[in-house]
Amino acid sequence: MNHYFTFDRINNEKILSFYSRKPIDFGGAALEPEGRKKLIESIEADFGYKFRAVKQCTKQVHGDRVVIVDEQNLNEETGPADGLLTDLKGVALEIHTADCQSVFLYDPVRNVVGNVHSGWKGTVQKIAPKAAQIMIDHYGSRPQDIEIYINPSILQCCFEIEEDVVTQFAGIVDVSKYCRKDRIVDGRQKYFMDTTAVNRDLLAELGIPKENIFLSGVCTMCGHKEYHSYRGDHHVTGRNGSMICLK
Repeated sequence: MNHYFTFDRINNEKILSFYSRKPIDFGGAALEPEGRKKLIESIEADFGYKFRAVKQCTKQVHGDRVVIVDEQNLNEETGPADGLLTDLKGVALEIHTADCQSVFLYDPVRNVVGNVHSGWKGTVQKIAPKAAQIMIDHYGSRPQDIEIYINPSILQCCFEIEEDVVTQFAGIVDVSKYCRKDRIVDGRQKYFMDTTAVNRDLLAELGIPKENIFLSGVCTMCGHKEYHSYRGDHHVTGRNGSMICLK
């Protein structure tokens, strides 16, 4: 099990969840039917659990579209999307990342799970809070029951950006709380942004208790020898896969 990061709290008799480590790669050969079949079979063997189905977004596009997975669309493509929600048992929700956040959502009362791809663009578009709101509106979840788990991703120590990105974040939060100035390069000011804290606080604004929001504390760029990292691997990298499934 050394090939997986897990939150022990939601990797138990009710939930199977993980975030993959190298050398597992959800890109490359895993994008082809035979490679994907072998990858899923190896995961099932590692966890001793057979999925009813594994659902992924047809294409992740750094947007804010979240798809509800039900019996009617289980075997259909989602189209471009960056989030998945379901209350179906045995259906794993799969997201691919390489520095972006994979955010697990779980309501143990209504038995609903979600997995969201939240890069900086998705964070600016508030995809994680939007997914939580869909849980509330569609499944009847109560904010106080929802649990959030933010998997390994690039953290503030390494997420260097410039004024154009800071300006976009300024449209949704007080950036002074999440952003610090760094060096000036070729006349351009550099900043470091804490996007996990942004998501944490946006979710808390919905009424989700902060004690229900768990951060991995793992930076994929710092740990690029262990995790696929777009920046740490100099833009040539595979993809980490994350899944959450109601047993």
